[in-house]
Amino acid sequence: MPLNDIIFVKGQGGLGRPLTGEDHISGLILYGTTVPSGFATTATKVVYSVSDAEALGIVADYSDATSAYSTIEITAIGNDGDTVVIKVVEPDKTVTIASYTKVSGDSTAGAVAIAIESLINAGTVNHGYTATSGGTVVNVVAPKKLGVWLNSNSCDITNTGDISAVTDVTFNGGVASQLAVQHYHISEFFRLQPKGILWVHITENNPTDYSEIATVQNASGGKVRQVAIYRRDSLSGSGELATIQGICDALDAVHKPVSSVLVGSDIVGVDLDQLANLAELNAPKVSAVIGQDAGGLGKYLYDTNGVSMTCVGAVLGAVALATVSQDIAWKGKFNFSNGTECDTVGFANGQEYNTVAPSQVDALCNYRYIFLVKNVGSAGSFANDSYTAVAPTSDYCFIENNRTIDKAIRGVYASLLPEIGAPIQLNADGTISDITINHLKSVAVPNLDQMVRDSDLSNYSVDINPTQDVLATSKIIVSVNLLPKGVSRVIQVNIGFVTSI
Repeated sequence: MPLNDIIFVKGQGGLGRPLTGEDHISGLILYGTTVPSGFATTATKVVYSVSDAEALGIVADYSDATSAYSTIEITAIGNDGDTVVIKVVEPDKTVTIASYTKVSGDSTAGAVAIAIESLINAGTVNHGYTATSGGTVVNVVAPKKLGVWLNSNSCDITNTGDISAVTDVTFNGGVASQLAVQHYHISEFFRLQPKGILWVHITENNPTDYSEIATVQNASGGKVRQVAIYRRDSLSGSGELATIQGICDALDAVHKPVSSVLVGSDIVGVDLDQLANLAELNAPKVSAVIGQDAGGLGKYLYDTNGVSMTCVGAVLGAVALATVSQDIAWKGKFNFSNGTECDTVGFANGQEYNTVAPSQVDALCNYRYIFLVKNVGSAGSFANDSYTAVAPTSDYCFIENNRTIDKAIRGVYASLLPEIGAPIQLNADGTISDITINHLKSVAVPNLDQMVRDSDLSNYSVDINPTQDVLATSKIIVSVNLLPKGVSRVIQVNIGFVTSI
């Protein structure tokens, strides 16, 4: 054993020094859910931390849930020494809420009921259940956090001897906490990107046209780079992703691009082989997230809400953490597991990843869904890839492709905007002068130079054809060619024995 000592562990991030640039600015839209107190008058708010969200009423105390309840009836008091053990099966454990032994003083069914009531209430601090009694009946109230889990289930009652206690009514009436789900996705975002900026929009309505994406972008002043959508119901079909793409196209047209929209929705009861092939769509800025935690809080919320949780908040955090050229499936940087949350992974229909055949996993990749995977020899959990809902032959079939070109577009737009309406010097033959061409090139490139320095691009070129007929069109076409960063999605190792080296 080492000598007694005082050990110091230096913290990191406590000063809250902001990140440079705006690539980490994100949006989260929560549809069909309880509206927290802080969003009652304004549906869109910006938060910089989980505590900011909590201050707006997005809390994980399950205060908005409703407890399930049941009744237990004592039908025979039996003999002294007879026992009744009452257990309840919860999502992550089985709890004993009362273990009663008949004594001589409990000479009526009502007295036995009162004794069991007292035992349950004495253990409330440990198991969370409470009870009241009336006549021969014990009314059991479950913890709010269990939501819908116990609905239609009964207590597990074991009797010994002649004493008899039966469940008269199965649990019912449980309603899950929606605030806890909101808190989960926000906390998962900040778990992956602690210095992110998150514009949150919450509405009790389900989407009709996804105009809320534009609402969030406008509220941020056009600064949001990526958005996650979580909805408690299911999509009407993959065509909704095309609708979202239409919103992105409209934002592009007004120079407020959102580079990536991640969609998580309910797929409970859906077989994975029934999912649509997203490679057949033309929605390059939209990604469908069907992964889900299968052993931590995400799994608990899935069980107690009865709808898919998905890991869309965590994926949004990873995108916000990544530079625009980085694939969120980079295993050396983006580990989604903290040892508990997203350490066991699965799909949003409740299936665990390790129960799905490799051929089906490959099919889901070919259909371009995003989920979390485990790898042999690694303790972490990782994104399968950064797929978007478009054919794999598209230049924009991965999230990083869209983020990279949108960042370049933003930069070139900002640089060239002051040149709108400027005079163009022409040569005697009507071609554009070298002075004008060199000036426009010099104006266009500073942000591109910075992208190369930041490893967002490998290289670029800017070309202007001097023979353009500017007098006839009042237009100058500037050609910007981007050489992106490559991604090592497959590494092939040729290995074998030789007789000498």
